[in-house]
Amino acid sequence: MARMLLLSTAICLVGYAQAQVEGVTERRFLMGFTSWPYAATLEAVQGTYNFIGAHGDLLTEHFDNGVPWPEMVRDEPFPAWLQAKLEGLKASRPVNCKVALSLTPLNMGRNGLAPCAGEGERPPLPTVLEGKPFDDPVLIRAYTNYCLRMIELFRPDYCLTGIEANELLSNKPEQWPAYVRLSRAVQAVLRARYPELPLAESITLHKLYDPLSPKLAEYQAQVKEFIAPHDYLAISFYPLLPGITREAQYTAALDFLPTFTDKPIAFAETGCPAERLTVAAYGLDLPFTPADQDVYVRALLTRAQREGYLYVTYWAHRDFDALWDIFPDNVKDLGRLWRDTGLLDEAGNERPACETWRAWFRVAHAAP
Repeated sequence: MARMLLLSTAICLVGYAQAQVEGVTERRFLMGFTSWPYAATLEAVQGTYNFIGAHGDLLTEHFDNGVPWPEMVRDEPFPAWLQAKLEGLKASRPVNCKVALSLTPLNMGRNGLAPCAGEGERPPLPTVLEGKPFDDPVLIRAYTNYCLRMIELFRPDYCLTGIEANELLSNKPEQWPAYVRLSRAVQAVLRARYPELPLAESITLHKLYDPLSPKLAEYQAQVKEFIAPHDYLAISFYPLLPGITREAQYTAALDFLPTFTDKPIAFAETGCPAERLTVAAYGLDLPFTPADQDVYVRALLTRAQREGYLYVTYWAHRDFDALWDIFPDNVKDLGRLWRDTGLLDEAGNERPACETWRAWFRVAHAAP
């Protein structure tokens, strides 16, 4: 009886997901994932790329853990360990996938300069960069070198030169003008070298659309000015961050986007938990379920089709409990926020949102 009930439920979910795309003959957006693995094993890494190749036509390579500043300041090649790692990522790219490259000069707290990239213990920041503003000429040159090297290696179809840049405006507004100058200078060089490559920096939707912000109109105006030269509006959105659990709340945020800009829209990273999220350090206790996750994915992909998004990148394809288990204690709470956002659970079992995703992916993409 239990097996019959499970089978019946699965058939209903498949039918419901397919009903959402009934009559849609061409998908207007690319669908993909980051290469974030669910465990620190070769099997998990390869399994991640295999899943992306079978369920996506976009691969997002996301680099948010430091910049090789010493080498970039001296305009030298990447350190050997980093070059080998990057070459391995490049070689793993599914043949059917376009590539979105996400880079940033910001630290993970979005309140200062990114640290040096390192394998194990990180090297210290070069003295010439210590205490310097974002628009320091040496820093601009070093970060430009980094972006050029990464683009030359990955040959992406889309590129972000900053990740969640508006968080710096929220966290350190006094640093914002210098950061904007850095962004403009770097993108000017990249546009001259790669005129056909769409460039942007990602913006967090929960900060861009925050009804509780006392100066929201002013904040939105600053962000709109920042993205003016960008080729598209790249969004980072996780409903868990503002504590959104009700469909009406996040659909209002999604529906705000086409009223904010007439630029093409892309979701550079997004995800929704499928399990209750409790993180005492952040005062969070949010009752997410697999059904809630599915509602979010359905709402997002429906709007991606309606608005003609460039792409949607989901983070991550599978719960990464095994990887989270070996996180250092000082980042476990942070990692817990995204641990259970997978379309697959930690054992690899599909959640309802996975079939919703697959139903949309089955529709052929209408290549521009």
